[in-house]
Amino acid sequence: MELTEFKWKREIPEDFIVKEIAEYPFSDSGNYYLYLLIKRNLSTRDLAEKLQFSYAGMKDKLALTFQYVSFDKFIGNYKKEEIDSKSWYILKFVGRIKKKIKIGQLKGNRFFINLRNLKTEERNWFINYYDIQRINNNWKKGRNLIKKLFESPKRKLKWRENFFIDSYLSYLWNKSLELYLKERVSGYFIKEKNEIFFIPELEGFQVLPKFWTILGYKKKLLESEIYYEKILREEGFELKEFLELLRKLRIKGDYRMTYVLVRDFKKVGNYVFFYLPKGSYATMYLKHLQTKIY
Repeated sequence: MELTEFKWKREIPEDFIVKEIAEYPFSDSGNYYLYLLIKRNLSTRDLAEKLQFSYAGMKDKLALTFQYVSFDKFIGNYKKEEIDSKSWYILKFVGRIKKKIKIGQLKGNRFFINLRNLKTEERNWFINYYDIQRINNNWKKGRNLIKKLFESPKRKLKWRENFFIDSYLSYLWNKSLELYLKERVSGYFIKEKNEIFFIPELEGFQVLPKFWTILGYKKKLLESEIYYEKILREEGFELKEFLELLRKLRIKGDYRMTYVLVRDFKKVGNYVFFYLPKGSYATMYLKHLQTKIY
């Protein structure tokens, strides 16, 4: 199968603009304070650790992003800070809310992306792989950690350890679904950094299962079982023992959309505008948009 390098590269934060879409009911007696955070060239997590706010979703560092965050105290109507000549953030008070924002409490994101002359094809859906922001380098650390945990699983994991395990489970989700797709349809590969993704050549998504299981002890594997068995065996694990370890670690699993439909797509010059539901990656959509032959 053909292998193509991913050609899109952002050069400045304004090449990748993200606006979070969410709804939070206001309450005059609410104990938490809702702010709109606008940031440039800064990571959500680093800012959250510094300023002590809660957020619904992580936003890229090399980007200009708009998202909602909550504080347990009022910090003023407006705050702006320049970290350096390229990095700054703004906080604008929106209103009081009853509960603090939690991870996942958003509908989706609107994207405004400079293609920088990337050659594209027309496509209104894509395979919902986890992209390199989540898996690159991290999944291998997760696999090594899993091997150690087989020896001593009963302990509380640190945030970073959970992150690495989640990255490995995301990698396994990608690879098991890839096996399924390669058995059924033709396609090609696209590479970014150390990761390679199978892009199916399908006119429609109707032949695909709607959901694919994320490994965990509480979720049924359904069609994914034989593909997870094969991938895990190649990784040096047996599915039954792997699921038992996840039970000891209290990792329940989930179901993830196999494909994503893109809404409100528009192309103006070198820019594309579109909406994606939460949990999907705009950069993965760009990989599917890129022409096969480059």
